[in-house]
Amino acid sequence: MISLVVYLMTLTGISTASAQTLVLHHDDGTTTDVELYLMPHIQFQNDHVLITSSVLDMDYPKENVLRFSYKGVTTDVKAVKRDADYSRENGQLVFHGIDQTDKVAVYNTNGIRVPVRLIRSGNDVTLPLASIPSGVYVLSVNGRTSKFSKP
Repeated sequence: MISLVVYLMTLTGISTASAQTLVLHHDDGTTTDVELYLMPHIQFQNDHVLITSSVLDMDYPKENVLRFSYKGVTTDVKAVKRDADYSRENGQLVFHGIDQTDKVAVYNTNGIRVPVRLIRSGNDVTLPLASIPSGVYVLSVNGRTSKFSKP
């Protein structure tokens, strides 16, 4: 069973939860709106699409659901706030505003912690980019994460 859990209530820039809906487009031209504040759980099971929550129990034949879309959901990249304040300086990434007591770690996209030498100075943490291969990484500071890449 393939399971897809729709948790979109944490999107930034959302002001009215009731206006946000998941729209199912059916092969007969009709649509079904599911309000996202209900936190629907979508499962693709055998030949059916099941949508459940604490107040929903919907079942559609898979061949009758053509596609999914959203209404009222902010998808503008400009609306997303940057998680971390950092700069690239002389082949290094410098993350600003990190306390000396904060737990800092770097992970690759597989979730494996990358052994790196982080240099702390005041409220900055410096990561020498020469110490890691090219790729996309996640910086974790006390459990809060930010993505960065090394070209």
